[in-house]
Amino acid sequence: MSIQKLSAIVASRIRTLRNSRGWSQTRLASQINIHPTYISRIESCQKLPTLNIVASIADAFGVKYYELFVDSSEVVTSDYRRKKIINIVKESAPSKVKFYSALVDALYKEFQKTKE
Repeated sequence: MSIQKLSAIVASRIRTLRNSRGWSQTRLASQINIHPTYISRIESCQKLPTLNIVASIADAFGVKYYELFVDSSEVVTSDYRRKKIINIVKESAPSKVKFYSALVDALYKEFQKTKE
């Protein structure tokens, strides 16, 4: 993958995540203590952020850092979503897994009712 393609993917993911939260570039910049112009340059593919900035942006959005490197078209696939759910469960404490299991059971039962 070329640097230009990687830069475009990162720019698109950051812009998409920022807009989905209703954040301005200024707000994101203030969340991670950088200048808003730097966010603008990242989103316009003029700058490729450092790994420290990528980690800070991911933390600000509450996502894993590697999700900023995944093309938006992949993020919406059911396979990607399935893997993300599996990773969340794998990384969770046993008490959280119990909660997730109960939640999935309840959602599944509700879905089954609507199918009938």
